[in-house]
Amino acid sequence: MSQQLISARNFSSTTSSSWSSCHGVKGRQTHFAKTKTARTCRGRKGACVTTASIDTKRDVILVLGCLDRTAQCSAEQLSMNEKSQGARVVSVFPAKAFEGIKNPLDAMAKELVYPNQKVIDAMNEIEYVEVVSDESKEFQNVLPNVTAIIIADEFAPNMLKSTENVTALIKENKLPKLKRVVALSHIGIDRRDQDPYKMMNRKVFRGGAILDRWSDAEELIKATSPKGNPLEVKWTYTIIRVGDLRGNGPCSVVYGDAMLTLVDNAFDVRMQDVDMEPGDKFDGFTKRLSAACVMNRMLTSSKVSVLNQTFSLISVGPVPRDRRKGYDVAKGRSPPPIRDEEIDEAVQPKGEEEEQGSVEGAPVPT
Repeated sequence: MSQQLISARNFSSTTSSSWSSCHGVKGRQTHFAKTKTARTCRGRKGACVTTASIDTKRDVILVLGCLDRTAQCSAEQLSMNEKSQGARVVSVFPAKAFEGIKNPLDAMAKELVYPNQKVIDAMNEIEYVEVVSDESKEFQNVLPNVTAIIIADEFAPNMLKSTENVTALIKENKLPKLKRVVALSHIGIDRRDQDPYKMMNRKVFRGGAILDRWSDAEELIKATSPKGNPLEVKWTYTIIRVGDLRGNGPCSVVYGDAMLTLVDNAFDVRMQDVDMEPGDKFDGFTKRLSAACVMNRMLTSSKVSVLNQTFSLISVGPVPRDRRKGYDVAKGRSPPPIRDEEIDEAVQPKGEEEEQGSVEGAPVPT
């Protein structure tokens, strides 16, 4: 089924029946072209700022796993961060996200409902972000220009499938300009024989042996990556292992679990800082927005110490009361995302001077 690129304007105004006709109903397929306008951001003193560390004419960032909130946060922050603002961000949804289902609340209804329509609408409204299906012609057309990939599926089997798809594209030379891959993973992979991770890795838990599947995805990336000096090879990777994810994403308003949303709201406000170390050293939870910002920073950083490396990341807190005042995520007053400088400090090798370098063609900071 050929899925078409969707514009925010046309998509949000399309009825259920006409949306269905544009996404796979035989005989009626309409192409929607999404137009992005240039945006200027303002500095603290109101001056126009156009700095961006990623070449907007060259770099194309593919974000996989966009049915999950971490990937949604990643795409949103890429469009806002001064080091990546203006770059083309392609948000990839599985083809099933565009498919209609019978109305579960009305057995007599003849029209299909689209459970993911609000999520896709919300993603389409983010500036510089395009929404495509993984089975669309638009997805295939963008592959030759992709320079960076973020794989951010939150469910281990989906993450493994996305990783397998990416590595297959690399082996088939369909990603000739690829320079960086950043992948989400889970803490506890190296401690699967110890509790609580031994219990988490049971075959009957969350789809079966999930840490094994996270590990398989990691090993597949490592096995596929070019060997040699990270500054000389064609592309490099960074893996970010997180704890169980908490916190809301830009599309969280469309989720129906009110109690879980309240818990995530509180977590967003209380746990604003991060702790980060190489390997698999931590236990705890991780804020989705912080995980997204760290993954994004791994694309824009030129530090040698982040290339072909694996880090564990958890959120820490609660932050002092003064830093929590005035924030209410439910009312749209969220704490700011963690800054790049704070991420650099967290990832800095302890007691060592950081060596700088860059991979040819990769996104680098100004």
